[in-house]
Formats: sequence, structure tokens, C-alpha cells
Amino acid sequence: MSGLWQKVRNGFVRTLEILLIVLVAVMTLTVLWGVFTRFVLGHQAQYTDELARVLLVWVSMIGAALAFGGKAHLGVDFFVNLLHPEARKTVSLLVQAVIVILAVTVFIRGGWGLALAQMSQELPTLRPLTRGMVYLSLPLAGLFITLFAVENALSILRTPAGQLGSQTRSEG
Repeated sequence: MSGLWQKVRNGFVRTLEILLIVLVAVMTLTVLWGVFTRFVLGHQAQYTDELARVLLVWVSMIGAALAFGGKAHLGVDFFVNLLHPEARKTVSLLVQAVIVILAVTVFIRGGWGLALAQMSQELPTLRPLTRGMVYLSLPLAGLFITLFAVENALSILRTPAGQLGSQTRSEG
């Protein structure tokens, strides 16, 4: 099962990485086009600011999920590392539980509700797109953060307390 999960996880991560690369590339081109049309052509293309904002939201949410999955997020383990190994394990599990609760309630439930409530509100310069489509990035990121947090918790449970390392790569 572990090998299967690792393949599925790697597929998720690779897909999110490709999506993030595409979103950043499109955002960069959009901003460059907006600057070009404003300063060279004298009149900025109307959609560039709004599209850049939409893409920034998606890049932020997908990037946050990827950073959490890669343990590249901000983490302050200094005080936790001062604890006894068993206490450190308990605190690490508690942190993962809080992350799951927040991801499910705020990102998934709240984000999904927000997205559905805004589906009928079209973006002024991007007519086929709605505000709800922008907010769909929240439950998507929440889903991946939840999966990664559950994976982290299972890893913490399987690891003996004395061998438990830091919860972020930067601290490890």
C-alpha cells in the first residue's frame, strides 16, 4: 500500500507542479503584455490586471499546498525540539490534527461554500470566468493540504519518538 500511495502522491505532486509552472508562466506573460500595452501602445489591455489577480490567487493556493506537501513551509520547531521525544511526537501529531481541522473547515467547507455562492458573479473583463472559479482554488488546496497532513500524521505515528526529526526541511 505504501508503494501505491507513493506513486499516487508523486503523481499528485507532479501534476500540481506542472499546473503551478503553467500558471506562473501565464501570469508572467499577462503582466508583461499589460506593461507593453500600457507603455508602448498607450492603452493597457483591459483584462490583464484582473487575469493577473486571478492567477495570483491560484498560484498562491497551489503553491501553499505544494510547499506543505514538500515540508518546505514555514515552521518553527525550535521549542518543540527542546521537548522530550514522546512529548515532541505528541505535539507533532497535535499540529497535524489542527492542520487537518483548519484545512477541512476553512479551505474545503468554507472555500467550497464561497465558490458556490460566487459562481453567478462574472468577472468584468473576463466574462466567461466567475468569482466562484477563482475561489475553487481554496477547496482544491485544502484537499491536498489535508491529504499531506494525514500522510504526515501517519508517518509520525510509524516513527519511533527518539527518531522523529523536524517537521520542515528547513529545520531538519
